[in-house]
Amino acid sequence: MKNSSQYAQKLKKLFNALKKGAEKSKKPLSGDFIESLVFAVLSEKSSESCAKAALKKILSHFVDFNDLRVARIEEISEVIGADIEGPEKCALRLTVLLNAIFQKYDCLSPQEFLDAGKKNMQDILEKLNGMSAFVCDYILLTVLDAHAMPMTEKMIQYFKTYGIIDPEADDAQIKSFVERRITAANAYTFYSLIRHDSELANHKAAQILGEDKPKSAAQKKSKPKK
Repeated sequence: MKNSSQYAQKLKKLFNALKKGAEKSKKPLSGDFIESLVFAVLSEKSSESCAKAALKKILSHFVDFNDLRVARIEEISEVIGADIEGPEKCALRLTVLLNAIFQKYDCLSPQEFLDAGKKNMQDILEKLNGMSAFVCDYILLTVLDAHAMPMTEKMIQYFKTYGIIDPEADDAQIKSFVERRITAANAYTFYSLIRHDSELANHKAAQILGEDKPKSAAQKKSKPKK
């Protein structure tokens, strides 16, 4: 990535500023693999608050996650509600992933998977039908305690808006850049703070990096009148 040292400085400046005064981020208490997977699918394209509300509805409506696995798409979509972006597509992804796990292990609590080791687990996750990079990384980070950085579309756009990464970098390059500069011990705190700020109407980054924010083409052309 071009000018990587410059971007690294801005990343560090933003992270340190967001940490000041913020409560220490704690990983989700639930170590349940399937519950984390369901939450990750719900939260990939919707806010965490909406995803938490939708997960609560799922846990209340369905007997268990196996009941969710065999439910109709229309029923799941109605349960999670319109606050989840593309509820029918989200419902379909949930059933596809849950069925992929069930078909592979003949259950939804595969001890064989949990005993496979982090590297093997990552390989297994990546090959599951319906898996996305975000969901895979979320599980690696929160359930398997691996060094991973889940990236939502809002987070990536946030990095680009405030000039924290090379605007020409693709998603994989951005993820790799961040993971190299944020330690495993700080990974969840970083993810939590950045995700939270990216979902606010008024980003704190605007003040933190205001002076560093690159000018638009229109701003560069406009000159003060003499």
